[in-house]
Amino acid sequence: MSLRDRILSANDIKSNIVHVEAWGVDIDIRTITAVERSRLVATCTKEDGNIDMEKMYPLLLIAAVFDPETDTRVFSSDDMMLIQDKSASAVEFVAQKVMESSGMMSKAVDTEGKSS
Repeated sequence: MSLRDRILSANDIKSNIVHVEAWGVDIDIRTITAVERSRLVATCTKEDGNIDMEKMYPLLLIAAVFDPETDTRVFSSDDMMLIQDKSASAVEFVAQKVMESSGMMSKAVDTEGKSS
């Protein structure tokens, strides 16, 4: 198998069960794909170049939070406003976990791909 084939066939979408204390539930956080990340950043970047966190956090949850029992997405785009009305600390906790697992934080970017 060629290197290209090995890379393209690699199962690189990771899954991580996380307990959200504020909600009293376990959720499955999955890494988002490169195209999902690009679309998310494009959607959330303001004209001045800053990120619109009011959009970013709910969109991260919509993209990456799955029900560990049913293997389905928990939220849809229809839930955007409802997510924004949840506890800021709970939403930020989950969003940070999504960004960390998806290589969107500087530490994750620095260490991604390195052998342990």
